[in-house]
Amino acid sequence: MLTRTFFSRAPLAPGRFAPLPAGAIAARGALSERLVSLRAGLLSRCASLFPESGEQSVWFGGTQGGGMLAPDALEASLLTAALLCDEELRRDSLRLCSRVIDAQREDGSFGAEGESFAARGRMLRALEAAYTMSGEKRILTFMLRYMKYLKETLAASPLGVQDALHTADTLEAGLFLYNVTGQKAILPVLSMLTSQGADFASLFHAFPYRTPVSRTMSAQELLDALESEGEEGYAHHLLRMADGANLCEGLRQSALCGVLSGSGKQLSAAEAGFARMSKAHGAVSGGITADPLLAGAHPSRGVSALSACELAASLETLLACPGGEFAADPLETLVYNAIEAAFAPDGRSVQPVQQANQTRVSREARFPLCGETENLFSLQDGRALCALLCALPRFAQHQWMLSRDEGLCAMGYAPCSVRYRLGGTSVRLHVESRYPVSGSIRITVGVGESAAFPLHLRIPAWAEGATAAIAGEIVPAKAGAFLTVNRQWHDGDEILLTLPMAVRRIPAFHQAVSIARGPLRFAYAPAFTQETGRDGLTAMQADLPFGIALLSREPIEAREEDESVTLLARAVHLPAWGMREASCDQPPIDLASTGEAFTAQLVPYASAPIRLSALPQA
Repeated sequence: MLTRTFFSRAPLAPGRFAPLPAGAIAARGALSERLVSLRAGLLSRCASLFPESGEQSVWFGGTQGGGMLAPDALEASLLTAALLCDEELRRDSLRLCSRVIDAQREDGSFGAEGESFAARGRMLRALEAAYTMSGEKRILTFMLRYMKYLKETLAASPLGVQDALHTADTLEAGLFLYNVTGQKAILPVLSMLTSQGADFASLFHAFPYRTPVSRTMSAQELLDALESEGEEGYAHHLLRMADGANLCEGLRQSALCGVLSGSGKQLSAAEAGFARMSKAHGAVSGGITADPLLAGAHPSRGVSALSACELAASLETLLACPGGEFAADPLETLVYNAIEAAFAPDGRSVQPVQQANQTRVSREARFPLCGETENLFSLQDGRALCALLCALPRFAQHQWMLSRDEGLCAMGYAPCSVRYRLGGTSVRLHVESRYPVSGSIRITVGVGESAAFPLHLRIPAWAEGATAAIAGEIVPAKAGAFLTVNRQWHDGDEILLTLPMAVRRIPAFHQAVSIARGPLRFAYAPAFTQETGRDGLTAMQADLPFGIALLSREPIEAREEDESVTLLARAVHLPAWGMREASCDQPPIDLASTGEAFTAQLVPYASAPIRLSALPQA
């Protein structure tokens, strides 16, 4: 791996933190087990399920299609190999990178003829990871040639309206390339991309989509308009600009434009846009309700896997941008809930669109503009599968970052080890935890010889009363800030970090609440029946009656067991709460007939494929 991390060079706007190279972080404990399971299961099967994602793809000299699948699968393989110290997977992944490099044309373009600009940008993102893993200088030469190609082609033929939505990955790769090489000829190319890309910054500051898109135009009206109008018509514009995945990608696009220009408007747009999307369309799981267009906060509308993965990638990018530290809390909420829930409980399939209140998983059309199988756990959607396989190792890779003051920063507390050289000192950190189940974290520092450097520990906004025990001293930590420990470190020094995980009731749709503890969201999992059809797909249906309401004045008790946690809450049955067509009806407000109170068990959101996570209170 590289032994350097690259911060923004002048004249770029400087961020406080920068990602560590692939290979600096190794997964341990439950995180390692999760990645090993994916590596042995879905990741290893991906190329056989979707030949265009593996060696047979035209990206690597094969005959199968191009597109996003191969770049996402390649980045997933590269980062998984680095996190698991898997030399075989590392070797195979870098070999595929070499094929992409070798196939670059004389003019600097690459990929199949007619390959989309967005897919090329996603491949650049994978190659960036490969460079930090290997230090292969051919990757830099490849990227420089492509930047020269863009300079010539974009001047003659500007980006079309669709490509203009997807400049984020290319911008990020270009900024990385400039920070590594210092070649100022890259900056005008990136400025050209900024001027031709969609103006997400203005959209996020104004944000016109404060209600479900369906209130503006029904699905049928939209489809009719798409047939009758041209590409520049309102319906086409709505389909592009109100698409959840596009908007989630646009968060990082606007921030990266701000890094390039120094514009406060662009730098602040991502936080403003995320806050406004979350208020109008936020889901219990941390995602944005988009199926695929923005759909409001109704807990039976869908959160697409693609929008969740794009949101995670944007939040990770924001961590390295000026003022982007706010992204750490929502990032782990999103990953531990929405992204984990998109994988089937047995880990063998994925769900392209999930619901917060999901009482039926079936082959039925329940989301406008979506097919009838989008709600099923299956292996039919290659885009969703490859994006999800990439999301988890990317998240693990961002658990620790380098700080501009020559220190290391904990953005998350999943069990892992960190190996990096600070100045002339080789530093090793070993993180032992059961996070996110428990807020007790032990960080052991290993140094060859005594050295002084800072460690920045992110204290989540929910961790009121957090403390750190260092050399026998108990240090209080402020929730929603960083605790900086700057001292002379000796081999074997420890930090015992305690993040209190009080159970919280968070206002949700109408008068409902969601239940949170730490970064985890919880759900009531009613009894359900399931049936596997001839096509091998399993349908699930909650047994009726399934509805409950929590008692608002009763405390909720947490019980930790090994790698899991459950909550015990007092509740009453709501027999009148049922289905509306193929989905759970909205949480009721009239709770007159509630019955006798009982103790309900609430389980982590991601563990319950049939669930109620937006619950009314009595």
